[in-house]
Amino acid sequence: MTFDFKNYTLLFLLFFLSTLQTNAQWMRAEVNQDVYLRDYADKDSRIIMSMEKGRGLLALPISKDDVYIRIWDYQTGKRGYAYNKYITLIDTLVKGDLTNLEVKGSLKRGGTTLHIENTEKQDVHVEIDQVPYALMPYQEITLRLKSGDHGIWISKDGAFPFWGNLGLADSAEYVLKIANEEDVLISELKPIYSMQDTVRMEFHHVDTVNITPKVKIDTARIVTNKHPQDLEKAKSTVGLRGYVKLNSIFDFNGLSDVDRFVPVEIPVGDVRNTQDRGFYMGARQSRLGFSSKVKAKTGYLNLYIEGDFAGGNTSQMYFRLRQAYAEYGYLTVGQTWTTFSNLEALPLTVDREGPNSSVAIRQGMIRYEKKVGDNQNVFAVAVESPTILFTDSVAIDQRQLAPDVVSRYKWTYADGHLQVSGLFRLLSYTNKNDNVSSEVGYGINLSGKQYLTDNEDNILYFQGIYGKGISRYVRGFRNYNFDAFFSPEGNIFIPQTAGGYFSLEHHWSKKLFSNITAGVTWLETANWQEDNAYQSSYYGSFNSYWFAFDRMQLGLGYIYGVRRNKDNERGYASRFQMYIRYDI
Repeated sequence: MTFDFKNYTLLFLLFFLSTLQTNAQWMRAEVNQDVYLRDYADKDSRIIMSMEKGRGLLALPISKDDVYIRIWDYQTGKRGYAYNKYITLIDTLVKGDLTNLEVKGSLKRGGTTLHIENTEKQDVHVEIDQVPYALMPYQEITLRLKSGDHGIWISKDGAFPFWGNLGLADSAEYVLKIANEEDVLISELKPIYSMQDTVRMEFHHVDTVNITPKVKIDTARIVTNKHPQDLEKAKSTVGLRGYVKLNSIFDFNGLSDVDRFVPVEIPVGDVRNTQDRGFYMGARQSRLGFSSKVKAKTGYLNLYIEGDFAGGNTSQMYFRLRQAYAEYGYLTVGQTWTTFSNLEALPLTVDREGPNSSVAIRQGMIRYEKKVGDNQNVFAVAVESPTILFTDSVAIDQRQLAPDVVSRYKWTYADGHLQVSGLFRLLSYTNKNDNVSSEVGYGINLSGKQYLTDNEDNILYFQGIYGKGISRYVRGFRNYNFDAFFSPEGNIFIPQTAGGYFSLEHHWSKKLFSNITAGVTWLETANWQEDNAYQSSYYGSFNSYWFAFDRMQLGLGYIYGVRRNKDNERGYASRFQMYIRYDI
């Protein structure tokens, strides 16, 4: 889909604005050694793509001492950052001039009318005075502009862009035609002379006798029915992202849930622990995401909605909401990943569940997050949904009295980062006297990512978590009502929980890497709980990934898990899993 105008708008505006704040200019450049293009100017940021030696691109140098340099790979339209030392600057991007001030304008109401025509089979992106416009193939748009000089930038994926000055006379009308010659964008500005106001007069001779008259509709009499909660008229463009993902799974023993590998569900002392084998194949983990960007007085409002087809059981595949949030400045409002987590410290696993001790849940929140210090460290604080998972059916329906309060701080250094997160919550419940009581829950999460070699081929991911009454935040516990228990006498028991994992990742080449991951979780038990109550579990996996070509990846993994009960009895499970994923 080419409507991913979001990438163009978001990143390019940042780049263009930075040119206004400095004396830097975009330059033609070339890759002098294979290098990654990243989201941000640090090692921990997401890898967008790999750029091979000799690849032509555009670069925006700010200072020769900067470790990273801004990059625009105009061949794919992708933008980000790369190591400065792996980029060779060639020359400054030539500034074009589209000026025609000699035309005598005839528009009665002043100003200038500009018709922009895209003569190409691909989408073209135009920005005039930092205001972006997206033109579909062969589309024409009409703009009303002030006379005088305007900054203009024209780009199309796979073609060398055009930028420069656009000079327009007062009360005049122009046509700006955009074409592509030998992968270079060409722009031609021509005035329109035979015009009456802004309506183009066209005369046609029709060589026929029987002409059917057009039906005239009085638009003032058209009726529109609108509910107060109906959607408003669109005021922004929408970007589409997502992927198609096919999972293939073979369970050697121990698990019946084909969608996730959760050691808590491993049967102990059950014939299924040795005989429950099976094969599954499905695409329920395929995702769709919709993004939009709305210009505001002091920035942009970013909107994002994401869902997959993993609702219901494996035969139903209902569409379910994963994320829905809005971002404005330092504020995030909506449903997304909890502030207690550290997504950059999560290893990639073929099983979507990942390490059983990881923190990775999505819930409603209001979050304030800002870079601090040298702009590499990050502080965040949030109030989040206070859902609580009790084993008692009455307590499950108990509405909580206060939101969970979460905070985190991330230190970034040359070879990685370290993050500490804290959580405070009140667990409200109905006691045996039918009164509402509350207990305190808390948690701490220490996590990080460490590059072990200078070439970034070897990476360590790690996390350690401890708390009380926070089991729903732990990936392997979140659906099992382990936040609190009621004793036979009706007293509440809030267990402590702890866990951790580490993962070693090695990149064999630019398109192939593997990792090995191990994790453990522990849950406190009470004397009155039964012997088969869950107490701890262990997780291990080996995963390999091959990025065969752009937007396509293949994953292979073997997963092994152990569940241990209070009486020290154990159950085991193992699984082979493979997926093929193609990004939209």
